[in-house]
Amino acid sequence: MHELAVTQEILSIVLAEAESNGAKRIKKVRVRVGEMTAVVGDCVRFYFDIISRGTIAEGAEVEIENIPIEARCSACGRVYRASELDFLCSFCGGIGSLISGRELLVEGIEIDQSGEGSGNKDS
Repeated sequence: MHELAVTQEILSIVLAEAESNGAKRIKKVRVRVGEMTAVVGDCVRFYFDIISRGTIAEGAEVEIENIPIEARCSACGRVYRASELDFLCSFCGGIGSLISGRELLVEGIEIDQSGEGSGNKDS
């Protein structure tokens, strides 16, 4: 259930960024989530809907981009999809180095600065 703590941090980041940009409302939140974080996007959306009530983020769409685990083989240099437990290269059997899959970040937010129109703020 670490998604609740993660979602609280996401909301905190989003509210601080929106406030510093004079937002009246947050319309959309874009989050990148790597497979290795074991964060479940549907849980983040669920918790965000609950904990954002009464804030300028209430009703905001939460868009989750899932990032697969990818590695680069140290022997042949190929990039391949890996699993949490297996970093062996599927092409040559070499050992890979992680290049993606640990991300957990707020990629951007879409805000309304006037209370009626639309505005964009990428962070």
